[in-house]
Amino acid sequence: MTTTDQTTAELTALARRLRAAASAYYDGVEELMSDAEYDAAIDALRAGVAADPALEASVADLLTAVAAGQSKGGDVVHPSLMGSMEKARTLDEVAALVAAVAGPVLVEPKLDGLAVRAVYLDGELRLVATRGNGSTGENITSKVRTLEVVGLPPRLADAAVSVEVRGEVFMADADFPRAQEVRAELGGSPFINQRNGAAGILRKGDTGYARLLRFAAYDVVPLTTEQRTIDDPSYARRLLTAGELGITTANGLVEGLDALPTTDGDDVVARVALLDAERDRLGFPIDGAVVKADDDADRLRLGMGSRAPKWAVAYKYEAQQATTTVRAITTTVGRTGRLSIRVEVDPVFVGGTTITYATGHNAPWMLERDVREGDTVVIKRAGDVIPYIETVVVAARPADSAPWVPPETDPNGNPWDKSTLLWRSTDPTLSVGGLIEYAVTRDALDVEGIGSEIVAALVENDHVLTVADLFTLSEETLTALPLSENRTLGSKNAAKIVREIERARSAPWNRVITSLGMRMTGRTTSRRLAAAFPTRERLVAATVAELADVDGIGPIKAEVIHQGLHEHGGAAVLAALAEHGVNTGSERDSNATDLPLAGMTIVVSGSVPGYTRTTVAEMIEARGGRSSSSVSAATSLLVSEPSTSAKYVKAGKLGVRIVTPQEFLELAGA
Repeated sequence: MTTTDQTTAELTALARRLRAAASAYYDGVEELMSDAEYDAAIDALRAGVAADPALEASVADLLTAVAAGQSKGGDVVHPSLMGSMEKARTLDEVAALVAAVAGPVLVEPKLDGLAVRAVYLDGELRLVATRGNGSTGENITSKVRTLEVVGLPPRLADAAVSVEVRGEVFMADADFPRAQEVRAELGGSPFINQRNGAAGILRKGDTGYARLLRFAAYDVVPLTTEQRTIDDPSYARRLLTAGELGITTANGLVEGLDALPTTDGDDVVARVALLDAERDRLGFPIDGAVVKADDDADRLRLGMGSRAPKWAVAYKYEAQQATTTVRAITTTVGRTGRLSIRVEVDPVFVGGTTITYATGHNAPWMLERDVREGDTVVIKRAGDVIPYIETVVVAARPADSAPWVPPETDPNGNPWDKSTLLWRSTDPTLSVGGLIEYAVTRDALDVEGIGSEIVAALVENDHVLTVADLFTLSEETLTALPLSENRTLGSKNAAKIVREIERARSAPWNRVITSLGMRMTGRTTSRRLAAAFPTRERLVAATVAELADVDGIGPIKAEVIHQGLHEHGGAAVLAALAEHGVNTGSERDSNATDLPLAGMTIVVSGSVPGYTRTTVAEMIEARGGRSSSSVSAATSLLVSEPSTSAKYVKAGKLGVRIVTPQEFLELAGA
C-alpha cells in the first residue's frame, strides 16, 4: 500500500467515525465524541481534503451538509432551510463578521440543545418540528404539549398573532438531577449529559418528564397570513415582541447581557467574553456565543451559503467536558485522615488544560454511580474546579468489567469512621503524615526538600508527631534518617532541609495558621484569620462568635475552627511553635487603618512582577486590603493590564478603578 493509499484509508476511517458520532449526537442517542474531539477530527479531515482534493466528494456531507448530513429528516417540510452555523475560531473572525455586516449585530448564547421550529396560528401552538436534516423534520407537537416545555407556551398572550419561532429545546442544570431520577424510575440507564437527556425525553415524550425541558428562541420568522404577525425588520425587536407574548428567547436568558444590537466591534467582543465568564453560573449549558446581523436588509445583502447564513457566526468556547476512559482508581489518606479517591483517566483536553485524573468525591458517591476501571466517562471541569465525573457511559462498559470496591480498612488495618460521607481514618499516625506533608507545601511553610518519602520516614521513626516537631529536627537526625532500599537521607540533603526549616521560622503568620491543617482553613481563610487576629494569643482567645464575624467564615466554619484550636490540639501546637521561635504574629499588624490598602477590596487579573498568586494576596492583606477573585460592585480596585478579559470588561462597566500592576505596586508601597 502506498503512502497516499494509507492516508486515504485513514481519512476514510476517520470520516466513518465522524458520521457515527454526528448521527448519535444529532439524533440524541449517545455521545461518541466530545465537541472538542469532533472539531479536531473535522479539522484533520479538512486538512486531508486540502492535500488531496479528490477526496472531497466522498466526505462532502461532513464538511458542507446541515447536521453533517447524518440527522434524520421527517414528514414536516421546512419553508426555509434550518441550517447550521459557520464557526469563528478566533475573536478576529468575529470582528471580521461585524465589519462585513456594517450594520448592528446582536450577541446571544449558543445553547447546547436540540433545534426545533414552532408555529403559532391565531395565538395557538399548532406545530413543533425537529430540525432534522435541515429541509425536513419530525412532527413532535403532541410530545411538546405532553411535556409542557417551559418557554414554549400552548397559547400566546395575544390570540391575534401568528408567527414562527425557531430555537433550542434544552435542559437546565437544576432539572438534570430530577430527569435522572425519572429515567431510573422508568428503567433506563442514566443520561450522558443534559443535551442527551433533552433528546431522549423529546423522543419518548413520557409524562413523568413534564416541565423538565425548556425552550429559547433564536429566530422569529414572520408568517404570510391574513392574521397579524411579527414582521419588524429588526431581529432584536422581533425577539422583544416574542418575549412579551410569553416565548422565552435565547438573548433574554442571560442577565447582564445587553439585549440591544450594537455596531461597536469592541462591545461585541466584550459581550462574547462576558458570556464565557458567566457560563458556569448561567444554570443551563452553552458551548459558545452566536453573533448575527440584526437588520433584515443586512441579512438579505449577505445572503446564505449552502448550509449556513453568511450573516452570522458561532464562536465556540473551550470545552468544559470530554469523554475519556478510566484507567485506575486509587485511594490515599488525606491530611485530615479522610479517605481520598483519585480516578486516573486517559489524558483529555478540557477547560483549557489536559486532564489526567478526576476526583472520586467519596466512597458512597463512587458506589452509587458505579464507577469502574475501564469505564467510558464524561469528565467535566468548570473554571478552577477540580475535574469530576459527570456521567458513566454504561452502554460502553467492557463485558469483563468488575465493580470498584473501597478499602475495608485504612492502611493500618483500622476501621473507617463512616459517620459522614467522608470516611476518615482515626489512626493519628496516618493523619499526622498527611498533616506534615501539607504543612511543608508551598501554600504553607514552603519547606523545600521534604517529600512524601521523608515525611513517612519522620513519622515512622517518631521524629515528628506535630508540625512543631519539624523545628526540633537536627542535621544529625536527618542525615541518618532511614529511607527505602537501605538508603539514608545523607548529610547534603539534611543540611539543605535544616536551612529550609530555619527560613520557615519567619514564615508569615497566615502561613503558620495554614500549616496547622485544621479543617476549613485553607490559604484564603488563614489570611483572613491572620488579619483579624494578628497574634497567636488573640486567635486562641477568639470566641466562636468572633471567628464567625471574619469575612467568609460564618458560624459553621467558626465552630469547626474553634474545635480545631481547642479540641484537636491547634492551640497547643501554636504554643509549641512559638517556643521553637516560629513567627506566631505581632501586635504591630493589628492596626490596619493607616496601611496603604486599608479597607480596599482588590482583584488581581494576570500577574504582578515579583509575586505569585499566593504572595500577592498575602501582600494585599498585609497592607490592610482584602484579596478577592471576582469583580463586583464592592470591588475597590482591579489590577490588570489593558485587555478584553471578562474581569476587565466588567470592571469598566461597573466603574471600578483599574490600575496596571506597576501602578498597583507603587500604590501599595511594595
